[in-house]
Amino acid sequence: MTLIEHLTLVEETRSEINRKHNLVDVMFLVISAIMSGAEGWNDIETYGDSKIDWLRQHRPFANGIPRRHTVARILRCIVIDTLLEALLCWVNEQRTHQGKPIIAFDGKVLRGSFRGNAKDALQLVTAYDTENGLVLSQKATPNKKGEIETVKDMLDILELKGAVVTLDALHCQRETLEKISEKKAHVVVQVKNNQPKLYQAVQSQFQSLFDAQKEKIVVEHKESGHGRQEERYVFQLKAKLPPELTEKWPTIRSIIAVERHRSANGKGTVDTSYYVSSLSPKHKL
Repeated sequence: MTLIEHLTLVEETRSEINRKHNLVDVMFLVISAIMSGAEGWNDIETYGDSKIDWLRQHRPFANGIPRRHTVARILRCIVIDTLLEALLCWVNEQRTHQGKPIIAFDGKVLRGSFRGNAKDALQLVTAYDTENGLVLSQKATPNKKGEIETVKDMLDILELKGAVVTLDALHCQRETLEKISEKKAHVVVQVKNNQPKLYQAVQSQFQSLFDAQKEKIVVEHKESGHGRQEERYVFQLKAKLPPELTEKWPTIRSIIAVERHRSANGKGTVDTSYYVSSLSPKHKL
């Protein structure tokens, strides 16, 4: 389906007698203007006036270009969930991939969304297709704890088959990993002390291998800039968890350690992060 075909599914709250300007016309105008660099209502109106001939190649605009105040008023009447669903479906149809696409989930605090107490700050969770540079979905959540359920909701609506989903340690939850598996996708998720038994088991398995210097899959990355150098060593092993953890985390097939060596101003630091994954250890990260 084309973008315009998806936009026809968007619902609005305007009464029939107040629909001088077609909703799809207005949404197409706004999207086209923003993609051309418009940053406000005045820019959208100016864009519409200057591009009316091109716009009419795609939509009727029977009553011309609406004024900026009219555009704002019409957009306020959109049923937001239906617009998000339409755009999400269209974006998913545009995705093309080589190999396994990587879908990264990231939660950020919105600047200026709190007063005095950062605990009340608004969190915005984004699902990002790293290969195509596409934001697949965004959803607000009132606090960090609510982010877990927000990500689960987003997983339900995204097309993830064949993808690799990456998550931070907050989302190292059995239900989340199982949901990703049900979507026929893979996962790489950081593990920390919020899952102490799993964290200790992963850490212990790597320590045993490091001490014994046995064969392991290693990928080396080097970066430098702004007077700082960083070397990253990625170690990947087949997961050999204790029986009780294997039962609790049935989707985990491999474990990963990322060792970062940083140097700046003559000083060096080393830190190690641990991850679990449903990918085979033979899969190149």
